[in-house]
Amino acid sequence: MGKDVTLEICVDSLGLAQAAARGGADRIELCGPLHEGGITPSAGLAAAARDSIDLPIAMLVRPRTGEFTATQAEFEVMRQDVLYARTIGIDLVVLGILRENRTVDVERTRELVQCAGLMEVTFHRAFDATPDLRAALDDVTQTGATRILTSGAKSSAVLGAPVVRELLQLTGDRIGLLLCGGISDTTVRQALKLSGVREVHAALRSSVRIEPCTGNISQHDLDHFSDCVSKLKKTMSQPD
Repeated sequence: MGKDVTLEICVDSLGLAQAAARGGADRIELCGPLHEGGITPSAGLAAAARDSIDLPIAMLVRPRTGEFTATQAEFEVMRQDVLYARTIGIDLVVLGILRENRTVDVERTRELVQCAGLMEVTFHRAFDATPDLRAALDDVTQTGATRILTSGAKSSAVLGAPVVRELLQLTGDRIGLLLCGGISDTTVRQALKLSGVREVHAALRSSVRIEPCTGNISQHDLDHFSDCVSKLKKTMSQPD
């Protein structure tokens, strides 16, 4: 696959973010609790990660779980979160808005992209919830977003890789595609080969043991997570 493939690791705590960085991640995505579906991380988590990690950091901007629509009040919260990310030096924001019919809300997404200024913007998996991925590809491209996070609307990256390859051929160099969906050291090479993309997104949640009573993650488990990130990075970087 070569060394030019980017590995983004999605985490919901500072300890995991730092462990992912030690493991060789190329980029960190910060989220609120992933077991609840992933929402905007706390201001403190975003600031602490920015201060302590010398890697590109992405911040999820999602005010609630559930449908990817947004009321006007929710849209204003998203706008303020984007502005906050700019203020503290976050490199990318991850967002997306759909209309009630599940098509891309081009106008309001474009407004958030413009609000992001020099930050890159990843349109998240709201893309996979649209009824027509090809139409959604054109719509997201119109917003000015940098890339799209997608599994090809399938349950895993491997299953969705042929769809993602078709989308990659359609878009050319207009927008990037970030492949996701159960990425691990056992699936990444096949997923990359079938899709043709050069960026992958993984959470590796099965490698994290969280104490059921306290919610804590031991240093041993943080080290294990770091090792899993390192193994994934090495696997995907091996030449064909």
